[in-house]
Amino acid sequence: MNQLIYQLQTKLFTGRLNLEARDGPTWTLYFRLGRLIWQAGGSNTDERWRRHLSQYCSNLDVTQLEWLVSPQENYREYCILAKLREQKLIEQQQLVNLITSLIAEVLFDITQYIETKGNNNNSAGHLSHNIVVGEVPGFLLAVISTEEVLKQATQAWQEWRDAGLANYSPNLFPVIQQIELLQGQVSSKQIISLVDGTKTLRGLGQKIGRDVLALTRFLMPFVKAGAIAFSPTPSLRKVGISQENSNPSSTVNNLNSSLKTEENTVIQVAPPAASKQIVSPSSAVNHPKSSLKTEENTVIQVAPPGTNKQIVSPSSAVNNSNYSLKTEENTVLQVAPPAASKAIIDASKPLVACVDDSPTICRSLEEIMTHQGYRFVGIQDSLTAVLKLIKSKPDFIFLDLLMPKVNGYEICSQIRKTPSLKDVPVVILTGKDGIVDRMRAKLVGATDFMGKPVEAEKVLNMLHKYLSV
Repeated sequence: MNQLIYQLQTKLFTGRLNLEARDGPTWTLYFRLGRLIWQAGGSNTDERWRRHLSQYCSNLDVTQLEWLVSPQENYREYCILAKLREQKLIEQQQLVNLITSLIAEVLFDITQYIETKGNNNNSAGHLSHNIVVGEVPGFLLAVISTEEVLKQATQAWQEWRDAGLANYSPNLFPVIQQIELLQGQVSSKQIISLVDGTKTLRGLGQKIGRDVLALTRFLMPFVKAGAIAFSPTPSLRKVGISQENSNPSSTVNNLNSSLKTEENTVIQVAPPAASKQIVSPSSAVNHPKSSLKTEENTVIQVAPPGTNKQIVSPSSAVNNSNYSLKTEENTVLQVAPPAASKAIIDASKPLVACVDDSPTICRSLEEIMTHQGYRFVGIQDSLTAVLKLIKSKPDFIFLDLLMPKVNGYEICSQIRKTPSLKDVPVVILTGKDGIVDRMRAKLVGATDFMGKPVEAEKVLNMLHKYLSV
């Protein structure tokens, strides 16, 4: 691969080099007069883009940049950088460093693929290439040293390989596989709080300010012990950390806080004081003193007749897997959530939708909604968001501003053009509340703004403001 790049450099090539693997991955390298100027393709491209913006443009709010350039624009990310430079929101050296780092990361991934897949004459490791003359951005943002970026990528790969990590991509997502194996470890609290399955090794390293190589070497003993695994896709863990006290050990040590069914589904169980709110829609009447015994010998008390005001329909309880448990006789028991919330989800309650590509945001909102008895639907695919909203018919919509493919402004505009949704309150979720964003949101029909991070008090205040509950 390096030899091919050097040949294109010698020929002062202008155009793109497409590299395609037989089993899926594709990359594109862009040249101008023999110099590498841009990249595309590979794994987690959106994550790579946002991560580099956060690293090299820490003074900017990444969530506010998507509207700078139309989604249909060719070389869109390249054009966004051009806009930032034009408005003097990024220094030229920052721009050079950002582009160099992006290209080096892609070159690292290509090299790793070739060397690991190409072992033992494995034909799957050979990349086919296609050279297209002249197809590049119509302007030049920065002059990148091809020798320097190749050297940077090669050195990073050699250090990664020499550390015995050749078969582990830094694009993998660390996830906690067996949380009990972390108990008693010196760094268990930090690991449990950080490894939530939503960030790649590269992203996690950036978050804690550590080199991805050092971070991965630190995690490897836990991987070999089976406590942590590496996943090619995000995998939000089912057992989370308490957001109230941010104490990573509280969830692990409080063995009464969760119940594991035969299907390995973690279900929140009310503490003993909340047992009066646990009722059965069918068996409670016939067996007032009956109980259900779990695999861990935990007994859930069933309320006697007369306490059935909290009964929820079997269908809604099944759908809300966080707060229901199905017995061997297919009897659905309503289990009180943590903190013994008195609210039970009711089909007559408003349906709240969240359109956000972040599984963490959707999960946070779902917990807030269900604890207050609201129905909830989370939508993470921006391309199909409007169709799903039409189908679900929500009474209230939280809408993320920055999403891949289609941004919040465009979705809001489509919502207002849809007869069945045009009067539904739409609150834009954003990390930065600026006057320009408010004006633009109002133009496309947004009802209000709400800043991130998502907090229960802010969410409920917004709902009460626009919904008659």
